[in-house]
Amino acid sequence: MVSRTIAEISRLDLQDPNTSRLASITAVKYLSSYNWIEGVTPTIAVPGSPPLWTAPKALQRLKKDSGLVYIAQNAARHPDSPLEPLFRSLYITNLSFDIRSIDVVTDRNNIRKLLSFVNPGVTRNELETFTINIEVTQNTAILCRSETATQEYIGPHDFRGFGHEFEKKYTTTQINGSTGHHRIISYCFCDLNFVVRHETDGYVKNNASIRVSDQEEPEVNSLSGILGTLSLSSTRSPIHTTLAGSKLRIENSGQVVPLESTLEIKTRTIKKPLDIREIAPQLWVSQTPKVVRAYHDRGWFYEPEVEDVAIQLKSWEAANQTDLRKLGDLIKKIILVVKTGGGKATIKYDVMGDKLLIQNVDGATMLPRDLYTKWDGEDYGNEENDRDDSPGDGNDQQPIDNPETDEDGKSIMIDSRGTKGEQDNRNDIPFFDVIKSGLDNGFRQFFRRMPARLSDYHVLCESLNVLAIDVLEGRQIRDLMADMRRGKDEWDPDERQQISGFKDLARDSAFRLLYAFLQEDAKDSNMAYNATLFVVPHRRIFRYRTRKMVREAFAYRFTASQKQQQGLDKWPIKDDSFAGSQEEDVTTEEDDIFFNSDSSF
Repeated sequence: MVSRTIAEISRLDLQDPNTSRLASITAVKYLSSYNWIEGVTPTIAVPGSPPLWTAPKALQRLKKDSGLVYIAQNAARHPDSPLEPLFRSLYITNLSFDIRSIDVVTDRNNIRKLLSFVNPGVTRNELETFTINIEVTQNTAILCRSETATQEYIGPHDFRGFGHEFEKKYTTTQINGSTGHHRIISYCFCDLNFVVRHETDGYVKNNASIRVSDQEEPEVNSLSGILGTLSLSSTRSPIHTTLAGSKLRIENSGQVVPLESTLEIKTRTIKKPLDIREIAPQLWVSQTPKVVRAYHDRGWFYEPEVEDVAIQLKSWEAANQTDLRKLGDLIKKIILVVKTGGGKATIKYDVMGDKLLIQNVDGATMLPRDLYTKWDGEDYGNEENDRDDSPGDGNDQQPIDNPETDEDGKSIMIDSRGTKGEQDNRNDIPFFDVIKSGLDNGFRQFFRRMPARLSDYHVLCESLNVLAIDVLEGRQIRDLMADMRRGKDEWDPDERQQISGFKDLARDSAFRLLYAFLQEDAKDSNMAYNATLFVVPHRRIFRYRTRKMVREAFAYRFTASQKQQQGLDKWPIKDDSFAGSQEEDVTTEEDDIFFNSDSSF
């Protein structure tokens, strides 16, 4: 393999002139997952499942790690194409996924390495040399790990800690023969759409697992069609399939676990407490919200706790904006260099020169030939694209470009920048400009720009349906309630300060709640009442129009019991000073309001 250096990037090349630009991960979405299965033939189970957290009580004595452990399991088990399992599982779970909308496909490890180059201080260890393979196909950069060793054997006299033995003792494997669970998520960062793969240590069973639904019209000649017709119940025998031209064997088993249930496990001696800042970069890249910091004294482990660190990760993100902006600029710079330099390269960190070397290479492609046809657009036709992958402005979760046709066959396009295709007649769609604003700046903008009349919201929701805007994105009322609760301020005992809640998310979710109420299939009146009772009293989070319209939508769809009506009547919505606020995105200094139904969620 012949290589030549086509660019050098030093830390000094990464300037940060735009300090007002927010470098934040937004629009996070689970895409797919799989488990590696022990066997002679490379085999994955889709969607698989991470191990379940089943911690024993009291003090536990563990033996140290030994035997074979993986450093990069995808490369160890499938060296011909370590990224193939990512794409196979992705297209099994999302048959019509449009890869052309993605700017970067990568493992979490690659982003961590690039961040450590931007600021070596984010890692406890000294920055070491690393190599990342990169290939640009059309406008998508594919980054693949390159490790000198993909696995390690720990001998009886070697010591590498207790991490693997701890996982065996404190979690329960959900997939027979599993040797590791990998998840694939998407999000927006610095105006780039990412697909990121990462390994997950486990999950907690405080959120219901989501089963994969059956396909109504299976494509029996495709793997996706075959697997899509199967129930994912673990009581059924898995069905194995191998695609022509691929060495990868795929079985259908497992269940989809919500992102908010996943966790990372870290073990450490009690003498060296683990600061959240040491692991924040890893958790941030994969948006893993929970962590277990397990402490031991010579192999004796104290009873560990599962911690929700979502707020701490948001604080870490806010405190590291300069480095994160530089990270975004570095990734853009690398993509541009590789794209204009032949499309295939390696990124190497030169320890002696303290710089990145981008070297053009000739060699085999990263993926099997059939996967490259996904960039040709042959598989999409008139299929509905219901994904949410548009680049955000750093503050909001936003829908992607969503092409559709109206009843007259006219092509309609609404994109994340508020433009649309020239072929539609916007006058045919009521509240078209309002919808554009909502897609650009968040659904909460509907409350600002719409008249405070429920009849108009009926029309707005009909327009959203005509445009095939996926407002709920699979969320149920319980999920919306959880999102709205994140709008509340929290006291951080470690930082000894008040941490502002995600009020934009809460306000966007309030519109999603109203939208759900106005759909014909809205049935769970008790859950709907609890969600409404959360919105109505919280004047610090939700302004007058939001509270008024949510309550009216609830009253329209559901018949409240006498007790429920009494609960709502405690919080009359008056046309007070908040009514003229135009639903601004700022909050007041008003004291928060406590009420009973909070504790039930």
